[in-house]
Amino acid sequence: MTRQQALFLILINAAVSTLVSAIVVLAAFSLYTPPPVSRSAEGGPLAPAVSPTRRTTALTYIVKPGDTLSLIAANFNISMAALMQANSISNANMVAVGQSLIIPPADIATPPLFSATGAAAATAVPILRISAIVRPAGAGATGEIVIIQNLGARLNLKGWTLSGLRGDVYIFPDIALESSSSVRVHSEAGLDTATDLYWGRTAPVWGANDTATLKDRNGTVIDSYTVRK
Repeated sequence: MTRQQALFLILINAAVSTLVSAIVVLAAFSLYTPPPVSRSAEGGPLAPAVSPTRRTTALTYIVKPGDTLSLIAANFNISMAALMQANSISNANMVAVGQSLIIPPADIATPPLFSATGAAAATAVPILRISAIVRPAGAGATGEIVIIQNLGARLNLKGWTLSGLRGDVYIFPDIALESSSSVRVHSEAGLDTATDLYWGRTAPVWGANDTATLKDRNGTVIDSYTVRK
């Protein structure tokens, strides 16, 4: 073999090696699949998912067979003390199947009246619930009571109203309702206290299928409760 023939063979081997390397690289790229990118309906990438916020409103729960207050409180991530207070329960063992319970929010806190800069802080959204209406045993107003619970921050009820379907309206006096406390509105006459208010009526207000509506001083409906037979 001459020198020229040997050089030709070396060049041919080099060219073949380069071609094989290129084929291997192209095959590797053809087998690679990039990860999918989620896109919105407009074609742009989706924004990061936002974690769910904590519950800030009260719920109603019907007691089922086998339920206990501690179990219900654990299921809703609240303390048993908060559950008992929201439902005016003094004995944790006194709970019945079919009983309706108010489940208060787990993260409600009373905001400061003023921020660090001295500016007024944002007003907390009132969370009041009409938990029950006790109807009188007789024909008069004696014993008829509307129970209202404050599941939010402390607030003053002056100018709030409690009204029925027949146009009866009770206007609340200047009274502060503490957080996690309740006030009872009696239809009969009496002397107002921090926990009991008196409408001064002689006839009952709430009949079967009547609806009591609680509004703030701006006329915004906060809660309603329908009397059952």
